Amino acid sequence: MKHQFFCRKALIILVLIVALIQAGCRENTLISSKVSPSANAINVFQYTFTNLITHTFYSDSAITSTNIGGVGIYQGVGSITDPYFGTMTGATYFQVLCTDFTPGFFVGDSVDSAVLILPYGGLTYGDSLNQSLTQTYQVFYLQDTMGLATTYYSNSTKPIDAVNPLSDPTTVNLYNIRDSFLLNILPANYSALRIRLKLPVLMPLLNNALNVLTNSINPVQDFLNAFNGICVRVADTRQFANAMPYFELDGTSTYSEASILVFYHPAGTVVDSDYVEPYYFNTGACAHFNSITRSYKSSPVNALYHSTAANDNIIALQNQPGASIDVIIPGLHNLPAGVINKAELQLTLLPAYNSIYSSNDTLVPPEKLTPLGIGMKNYPSGVGLGVPYEIADFYPLTSTSPLTVLDGYLHTNLPANPTLQVFTVDIPREVMASIAAKNDTIHLHITGTNDYYGAFHMVAGGGNYGVGTADSIYRAKLNVVYSKLTN
Repeated sequence: MKHQFFCRKALIILVLIVALIQAGCRENTLISSKVSPSANAINVFQYTFTNLITHTFYSDSAITSTNIGGVGIYQGVGSITDPYFGTMTGATYFQVLCTDFTPGFFVGDSVDSAVLILPYGGLTYGDSLNQSLTQTYQVFYLQDTMGLATTYYSNSTKPIDAVNPLSDPTTVNLYNIRDSFLLNILPANYSALRIRLKLPVLMPLLNNALNVLTNSINPVQDFLNAFNGICVRVADTRQFANAMPYFELDGTSTYSEASILVFYHPAGTVVDSDYVEPYYFNTGACAHFNSITRSYKSSPVNALYHSTAANDNIIALQNQPGASIDVIIPGLHNLPAGVINKAELQLTLLPAYNSIYSSNDTLVPPEKLTPLGIGMKNYPSGVGLGVPYEIADFYPLTSTSPLTVLDGYLHTNLPANPTLQVFTVDIPREVMASIAAKNDTIHLHITGTNDYYGAFHMVAGGGNYGVGTADSIYRAKLNVVYSKLTN
């Protein structure tokens, strides 16, 4: 299954996009640690830190209203039960914009039907192989407007008109949603969730918004202020399935973007649905966010969130909002003097907790991990204790080269043990910067990516996993490859 991703910091992406447009990428700025000298070369050695201190914490700070040109806007809509991480419910809130700002647009026409379209985003988190799995969705009108310049988070919400829903509960097959074609009146069979809307509820709202435009000097904003937006969620938030699909709001055409399609024909004619008028998600004008609700009280991950151990032997991670990993790497002064070629943080999946080790590949791990530095007492300079910062390996922020060097992907067939599934995060320049600053400890937060909010399942060995046993191969570690200095 192919996933798309983008880096945790929206600001970094924005800087990258602007810089690439202006100056292009500096392809040869950095050399990947994957081509650095190995530990078996002459005068090249390896030092392994096995004293890492690890914990799992809950992160609910995900911004879900990110809107950057060229980056897909994915929204998790549905509900799922993960046996390790508990339940998750996702709802999408977004605005739509008309293509024709004529007041009284439908006067003299007969409206035949209206359909909500949510294009399938290419990922179903959970049991995507189950051909009979269903979820029941419903569409609601927002009772409060939204703002494009407003930042919304995974715990944001908006009041909905639950008394007059825009649709009836609609049950769909999650396996077939990738190529569903529920309404034959549509001219193109795009993969999407399609829900028929109630005309007696929808049309007064649309007509009222269009009539506001009679004397408007700012029709786009006036329409958005008059037609607040919609919410799509599961009809019964108490019901949970074993999978949740992700939908993409922004598309490239009328039938591949989130929209309300109104089908109509001129009064007096006999041809139904002769015309279609789209009300679509416009990335330059419409606000959106993905609301994510989690419940993990009775799930195994809850013990990790509330652990009082000095060092946890099991750690867990999802895309935010959800479980993230806290890693402390002490004792940098123990490194022998030399030139650092590679510094690779390794987090190894535990077979008993991850379905990727079995044929039932349903709860897959994240595609990429992202490190965030946490300030120590005197490092980095100007950053306070406990304050997040971008590690040295992210720089320069005006190049995409660091993102390649950082790695962060899942690897198999490693020379040490080809049976392991290992995430590697390369931080050589952060280690060098710390040593140069006489800082003995690196503190990191490891998160997933911010594209598919709340998705993915990863349980790995912590800082003291399997100590004194053969299972220590799953232990979190930092491998440093260095070259000795010669006279």
